[in-house]
Amino acid sequence: MQEVESLKLDKTAEGPIFKVFKKIASKPLLLAFLFNLTAFLLCILFFDIKYEVSDDYITDAVLSGAFGTGYDPKLLFGNVILGYILVFLYKLIPTVSFYFFLLIGLDFISATIILYLLFKEKVNAITVCMASIFLIFYSDDLYILIQFTKAATAAGIAGGLLILYGLWETEKHKIIYVVSGSLLMIIGSMVRTSTIYIFSAFLVLVFLFHAISRFQKTNNDTDNSNAKKQSNQILTGIGIRFGVCVVIIGTLFGLNYLGGWISSRDETHKDFNSFQSIRGSITDKTRPSFDLVEDEYRELGLDAVDYIMINSWNFVDSEVYSDELLQKVAAIHQNIVSDSGMPFSYVIETLLQRRQLIYPAALALYIFAGMYLALSKKRIYSFAIVLSSIALIIGFIYYGRTMYRVEWSVFYCAASCLLSGFSYNENSKFASLNKKILGKNINTMAFYMAILAALLLVSRISRIVEKYSLLNCSDQMYRLSFATSLEFSGEYVASKVSFPSVTRKLTPNLVDQMENDPDNYYIVDFATGIQDFYFNYEPWIRPEQGLFEKYSYYGGCTMRHPGERSALIANGADPDNPFKSLVNDNIYLVDNWGYEYKLAYYRKYFCPDAEIALVNEIDGYMIWKIYIPENAENSSDLAV
Repeated sequence: MQEVESLKLDKTAEGPIFKVFKKIASKPLLLAFLFNLTAFLLCILFFDIKYEVSDDYITDAVLSGAFGTGYDPKLLFGNVILGYILVFLYKLIPTVSFYFFLLIGLDFISATIILYLLFKEKVNAITVCMASIFLIFYSDDLYILIQFTKAATAAGIAGGLLILYGLWETEKHKIIYVVSGSLLMIIGSMVRTSTIYIFSAFLVLVFLFHAISRFQKTNNDTDNSNAKKQSNQILTGIGIRFGVCVVIIGTLFGLNYLGGWISSRDETHKDFNSFQSIRGSITDKTRPSFDLVEDEYRELGLDAVDYIMINSWNFVDSEVYSDELLQKVAAIHQNIVSDSGMPFSYVIETLLQRRQLIYPAALALYIFAGMYLALSKKRIYSFAIVLSSIALIIGFIYYGRTMYRVEWSVFYCAASCLLSGFSYNENSKFASLNKKILGKNINTMAFYMAILAALLLVSRISRIVEKYSLLNCSDQMYRLSFATSLEFSGEYVASKVSFPSVTRKLTPNLVDQMENDPDNYYIVDFATGIQDFYFNYEPWIRPEQGLFEKYSYYGGCTMRHPGERSALIANGADPDNPFKSLVNDNIYLVDNWGYEYKLAYYRKYFCPDAEIALVNEIDGYMIWKIYIPENAENSSDLAV
């Protein structure tokens, strides 16, 4: 039952502001919405909203028809059924990125649900402070660093907790909770299906604790003569609830299967679809060093140059790197990793290097667990949630999935479970401790929690100052700051939040050159530009149709995509051997990282006499031309 507890102010001291708060506090959904809205508005007012990784921008670009082949519902990492819905919306309003608004909308709704479940149990100074700390720690990744894995996980855990609340804790509106939660989980799973494994692990724990609690409560309330009958009723109830959950989870996987089946029926994407598992077996796994794989590589006719090309996503020439060869390379990597004693030494080393267990997202979880120890009877529950999150982090390290967006998702799920299940024990020792402040008795825990929340909020000012200092620094310092923050898409870097990527463009002159050069086509090295150039575009505006007919990337998630092949053909490049086409007069290479390796690769497989010339440098990015000397009198003739 909803309870509203004041700070024990004298009734004569209740002013209009207090009365308004008390009225709002009596409506937990409204209170949760307003709390969340405040956090959202503060984020968009003082910081630049951005995609944290390029995958979201590329997905949106494919949807929008950036390759020039029209709208494409084939979401790179999501369900094609959702893609058809988004394409329909794009046709209605061509300039708006509905993909972006879907992600940020899922984030907002999900956080509101978690706070609603917290306030539904009780509204007092403690829960208000917990809600504040939750938003301070997690709003950066919800509303500033937008990313589909995080949004899908947030939707999945919020929807699942809402379903379990409807099944176990409320007598009213059960169907509304279950249906609403199911819809949220379905949409989240369509954005990123693999997140089901993250949030489901926590939902199983929550389900078990509900079932155990129901058994304990019945045993305490029932005399021995009715114990067996009550136990049978409880088992029946658990079975029904479990069946509902199985149907819902089955629906998520069923829709994923249906989306895959629909996608597989599209002949234009057949090669692209089959290639994704091969690409992922190399790019999405832990990569051993060259000295560990050198002998096996040489048996396949590969050397250090091939190692660099393959492990920097540059295996785009299908006639050089056939599917069979890449599968053998993936097997070599997997065997080396499996035999290198990774389970213990690698996990410990990664934990020490990445420091996942002291991320801000993890620290927030520990704070909430501390509140359970002090103010709730569910201490075992809090221990189980925290230990499960640590176990999942270790598991992801073991399987090579050490990316911040995955790690954050684990901690967010754990924190959401603790907030939504928090129960305030009025009889606990800490609940009765008070401090006299300004003549008023204030709960000690609430006082210190309020101070913590205030300090955390004040600390945000440094991030705002950092943002405005970057707006006025030199171009060189600005690009250096970018290189030490946003380029590391898989790492936790605090300065990502404050980086002004919208109000100050990173490479405006280079993008302008590539977009408005009618005679030439620019190939951007994957490592050089995939995490850079999309920051020149506002994420809420849909990428322009035909954009990647002007410049594109070698390597990446769109390798062998029919749209990419079409763009290459339109610019006179060989879609099966794109690197071979780098000597074409109209094709230039933008590369700050691997141009020497690309030249060595070209010499090895296509022409031993090939040379490379630097023809321009714009915004700190170098533009190269690979050429055959006999076809060019001097390198100055190659300039754009």
